[in-house]
Amino acid sequence: MITLSFLWSWTKLTGLAALALLLERALIPGFWVFALAAGITIGAWAVITAALLREWRAQAAGYHHQLTSIRRDRS
Repeated sequence: MITLSFLWSWTKLTGLAALALLLERALIPGFWVFALAAGITIGAWAVITAALLREWRAQAAGYHHQLTSIRRDRS
């Protein structure tokens, strides 16, 4: 089952992508330039959505990553 935090993150991402597409359409007069900008926006949305889904599936499977700090010896 999809958790609410994942769903909320995806909803915010999708809303921002939709807003970006609306702004691109309003501000870019040429069709091909708009198509390029929209393609980049949709591509970024797809990559981030896939990363969110992968992270959610990893956490659902019990994997939790942890960042550790590496300390250098100061001699």
